[in-house]
Amino acid sequence: MNNQNVSNTRILKLCMLGDGGVGKTTFIERIVTGKFNSSTKMTIGVDFQVLHRVLKSDDEDPMNLTISVWDLGGESQFRFILPSYITGANGGLLMYDASRYVTSTHLSEWVELWRENTKKGIPLFLLGSKLDKTQPGMMSILELEIHRLKNELQLDTHFLVSSKTGDNISEVLDKITREMVNSL
Repeated sequence: MNNQNVSNTRILKLCMLGDGGVGKTTFIERIVTGKFNSSTKMTIGVDFQVLHRVLKSDDEDPMNLTISVWDLGGESQFRFILPSYITGANGGLLMYDASRYVTSTHLSEWVELWRENTKKGIPLFLLGSKLDKTQPGMMSILELEIHRLKNELQLDTHFLVSSKTGDNISEVLDKITREMVNSL
């Protein structure tokens, strides 16, 4: 590997946060393998996978990225270990299940945990998962709730995604990757 490649290589840490069962592990499987896996198991504590990407821009050489994607168990019994895994993160994705309102009720606790354990300016995106399971009539109610949540939690970026269909997966990954690199 020549010096130019070494200097254009970055290692990033991305954390997935949210209650258990919202689709964090399935989302990670989708971004790492490109496939939907409907039979993932509950994350016990913490798990991680590695994602390799090349970030291209018009005015700079391509940047090789190794992103460690940390899957933080969403069950309450694992919360005590999470601060040590969040520390040093370059970005976060806070997920709720868009087809189950109850999964959005703990988002403020997750945001607090994130902000207590990261430096100011580290990006955190809000993701509504399982878009494929939402009913058409739910969307207008969901959009109102999303607007309220974004304001309440002071989060700028929100996406609705489906790991099953792939809807908005690449858009989320592109945007969070760029924001993580920009925050270095």
